[in-house]
Amino acid sequence: MQKSIAIIGGGPGGLSAAVRAAELGLRVVLYEKGHIGCGITCAEGFIDTLGILGKPESGVLFKVEKVNFGANKEHLVNVGDDYGIWMIDRDAWQRSLAKKAHDLGVSVKEHYPIDKHRLQEMRDTHNYIIDASGAPSVTSRMYGFISTYLKNATILAQYSVEGDFSFLGKNTIKIVYEPHYVGYYYIFPKGQNIANVGVGKFHLNKKNRALYLNKELNDVLIKEGLDGYRVLKKVQSFTPSASVARLVWRNILLVGDAAALCSPLYGGGIDMACISGRLAAELIASNQISLYPTRLWGIIGKKLTMEKRVRSLWHFFGYPFIRGILRYPGLMRGIIFNKRPIPQILGFGSKRVF
Repeated sequence: MQKSIAIIGGGPGGLSAAVRAAELGLRVVLYEKGHIGCGITCAEGFIDTLGILGKPESGVLFKVEKVNFGANKEHLVNVGDDYGIWMIDRDAWQRSLAKKAHDLGVSVKEHYPIDKHRLQEMRDTHNYIIDASGAPSVTSRMYGFISTYLKNATILAQYSVEGDFSFLGKNTIKIVYEPHYVGYYYIFPKGQNIANVGVGKFHLNKKNRALYLNKELNDVLIKEGLDGYRVLKKVQSFTPSASVARLVWRNILLVGDAAALCSPLYGGGIDMACISGRLAAELIASNQISLYPTRLWGIIGKKLTMEKRVRSLWHFFGYPFIRGILRYPGLMRGIIFNKRPIPQILGFGSKRVF
C-alpha cells in the first residue's frame, strides 16, 4: 500500500521533502498557510556550507565571488568556485520547487493553515507527517516546547532597500561586526539597485539587552550612506539554532527551522532545511524514521558543533575575538564551510547540540 505523507510548510524544507518523497513514489500532500514564496524574511543568500546541494536549480541572481567582512577595517575574502554561495530570488526558487513537486504528483494546498487541532487529526489520516512549518512549529504548539526555540536564537531586523549598490563591487556581499553588541549587520544585494540590509543580535547575550534593532538598522543605513535610499519592505524575524531535543514525535518528523537547524553563527539555514527535508522523506520511504536523528547528526553534527563553539568563544571574548579571526581570511572561510583545519583545531566531542 502506498504511504501517505502530509507536509506542513511550503518553504525550503517542506518543498525539498515533497519533491524527494514524490520521486520515491510516496503519496504526498503539502499544506502551505499562505501562498508559496510569501513571507520571505531572510537575506536570500543560499550558502552550501557542506558542499552537498550545489547550485540551486532556479532563482539564482548571481554567484557570490567575494565577501567583505568588516571589523574595525574591511577584509575582502575571495570565495571563488570552491565555495558555494549564491544570491537567489527565494520567491522564484520556491515557486519553481512547488511546480516540480506538483509535476511529480504532489497535491499542493495553498492558503491552508494547520493548527495543533488539525495536526492531531492529521496524525490519524496520514501515515507520516513532516513538519516544516518554521519556528515555533505546529508540533511545538501541540507538545508544549515553543520556548526552546529562543534558547540560542538570533533576532533579526531587515529592510529591503532600493538604490545604487554598485559600490559594493561585483558579486560581493558585506557582513560587518561592531564592538557595541554581539551580532552583525549585512548588505546582501539582489542586483545593482536592490539589497537586503539587516541587523542580527544573539538573543541571550547580556550585552544585547539594550540594543534596539530598528534603531540599529537605521544607524546602519546612515553609516553606509544608504539613508537616502528607498525602503521597500521591513521585516523582523528570528532564527533558532541547536535547541530542539527531540526530532521525531510518533509519526511526525521535524525539519528545517522547525528542528532549529539554523547556523548558531550567522542564522542561515536554507541548506540544512533542504538536507533534513530530503533525508526525512528517504527514511520514511525506507521505514527507518527512528534513524532520522542519528543520520541527520552524522551529516550536520560537526558543522553545528564547530559553529556553536565559535559562537561560545565570541560570547566569552567579545569583539576582539572576531576581529582577530578576520585577520586570516582562510580561517573565516574554514569556519563558514567547515573546512580543515578548523574542525581539528576546535575539536569535537560526542555531545549533541539538538
